[in-house]
Amino acid sequence: MKRLLYLAAILSITCPVKAQVRNYGPLILNFSQAKQMEGSIVVPAKNSKGQPLYVAAFCEERLFNFTGAEFEWNEWSKPATVHESKIVADICNQI
Repeated sequence: MKRLLYLAAILSITCPVKAQVRNYGPLILNFSQAKQMEGSIVVPAKNSKGQPLYVAAFCEERLFNFTGAEFEWNEWSKPATVHESKIVADICNQI
């Protein structure tokens, strides 16, 4: 029995289950389609109206960015909200 519990503990540590789609306030991010691009990690998302956009984290500096109208990127900045901080943390720590 102890061996089975040990094996289950090892598997839970080495193979964590990650949600592929996550909610962050008004945003829904699809982590299964995250891509590394030019030193950052880009994740497709949808806003509260279901409109597609992208969010990105530059993990070295812990910066946040997102696309606006017509998928144009804004400037890199420190996370401005609790949701943005959580997004950067999750992207940088789990992808």
